[in-house]
Amino acid sequence: MHLKQFLSQWSLKKIIVLVVTLECIALTSSLGLWQWSRAQQKWALEESIEQMRVLPALSQEAFLALASPQLALHRTVILRGTWLAEDTVFLDNRPLNSQAGFWVMTPLKLSDQRSVLVQRGWIPRHSAVRTQLPPFETPLGEQEILARISEGPSKMFELGASAPEGFKSLEAARSLTIRQNIEIAAFAKERGLALVGHVIQIGSDSEGLRREWPVPASTAYKNVGYTVQWFAMSLLLLALFCWYQIIKPQA
Repeated sequence: MHLKQFLSQWSLKKIIVLVVTLECIALTSSLGLWQWSRAQQKWALEESIEQMRVLPALSQEAFLALASPQLALHRTVILRGTWLAEDTVFLDNRPLNSQAGFWVMTPLKLSDQRSVLVQRGWIPRHSAVRTQLPPFETPLGEQEILARISEGPSKMFELGASAPEGFKSLEAARSLTIRQNIEIAAFAKERGLALVGHVIQIGSDSEGLRREWPVPASTAYKNVGYTVQWFAMSLLLLALFCWYQIIKPQA
C-alpha cells in the first residue's frame, strides 16, 4: 500500500492519537534520560569521594590554608588542639543500629585561636529520661585527632529554631545543649568562636563514644530502575499504538 493511500485512510481521530502518543513517548523518554543522568552524577560523586578518602591525610596547616573546607570534602585531616568541653552540644534523633541516641559535637580550638566543629561520636539515649546523658570523657590538654572533612550533620525536621535568632538572647541559645540541628555560622555567633569548618572524628571507639559512622549507601541503582521503567513505558506506548492503530485495523 502506498503511503498516500495509507494516510488517506486515517481519520482526524487517528492523527490526534498519533500526536498524543508521540508527545507521551517524548516525555517518558526525556524522563528516562534525566534519570540516567542522575545515576551518572551519583556514580561520579561516589568515585570522587573514594578518591579523596584514599589520599594522604592533610596536615593542620594545609587544612587551615584551604580557601574553603569544601575543596577537600571527605579527605582525612590530622588536627591538634584543645577541646572546648563547655561548648559541647548533643544532636538528638540520631539513631545507630536502630537505637536512639545523640551525636556529640564539640569544638576543637586550634593553635591559631580558630576552631573546628568536631562530630566526636555517638552516645545512646536513656530509654525513660530523654535528657539524661550517659557518661563520656573529654580529655584535657592538647589532643591530636584523625578526622574526615565533612559538610556538616544532616538536617532534621524541627518545629522551633535552634539558631541564635530563634531565641530572645544568645544566653538562651547557649543554654540549649540538646538540639535537633546545628549550623556552623549560627553556632559560631552563638558561642563567639571562629569556626573554620566541620569534621567527623574517625578511628576506634574511645572516651565512652562510639564511632561507627554509617557509610552512605549508593542510590544510583534506584535511578537506573527508574530509567528502565520510563524507557519501557516509551516502548509500551509505541507498541500499543502500532497494534491498535495500524496492525489490528488491517487484520
